[in-house]
Amino acid sequence: MSQNAYNRLRSHVDFLESLLTVLVIALFVLAIFGIHDALVIALAVAIAAGLLNLHHQHRTLSRYACSNCGQSPHYKFDHRTGEHCDPATAHCLQCGQRLSQ
Repeated sequence: MSQNAYNRLRSHVDFLESLLTVLVIALFVLAIFGIHDALVIALAVAIAAGLLNLHHQHRTLSRYACSNCGQSPHYKFDHRTGEHCDPATAHCLQCGQRLSQ
């Protein structure tokens, strides 16, 4: 996974977490005020679908993250030397831990 793809997936996860937070709050507000049951059920189904998508994206991210530091292991930006990207490295460029396949 390239650094751009990793960053894009990370931003999608952050957006989905924010969206699900808003939807859960809306669900509670609708349930408290007794709005139509069909609307509450539809919102609950949308939240469940979003949670499944979020779970899938978190699993995808965890496959490409270092188990020690949690960062993208193949990309490092050093302000002194500049950008460094090595997709074939056997060690995390952030913390140096050996990567498992």
